[in-house]
Amino acid sequence: MPEGTATFEVRAPIERVWAFVSDMRMIGGCVPGVQSVEILDETRARWNLKVKIGPLSQDIEVLTETLEQITGTIDLVPDGKATKVTYTMTVQAKGPLSRIMDNFMKSRLKAQTEEFATNVKKSLEG
Repeated sequence: MPEGTATFEVRAPIERVWAFVSDMRMIGGCVPGVQSVEILDETRARWNLKVKIGPLSQDIEVLTETLEQITGTIDLVPDGKATKVTYTMTVQAKGPLSRIMDNFMKSRLKAQTEEFATNVKKSLEG
């Protein structure tokens, strides 16, 4: 399973950071390539993404259903007027293309995790 970790500090109190990371629409908007997230019910969501592969980009819509939520961890530690955030994302693809997806994600996950961390920081501090 590919895994990526980012640790960063946000100039915001822990309560505000927790409220942000607990809201799927807010945190989903920080995922690289995500244009919007529509929550359909407790387990299903519609994601609009702009995916770039080389010089090409494509807008796609993905419907997801959360069957089991073990995709990562977010640790928050208060530090004065700031909060230290450690985020670990694990990707586990399932189905006939899982091996291809795992190999693809291994090569991109570190950069994706770092971009995600930058987006969270900008959203909370900006």
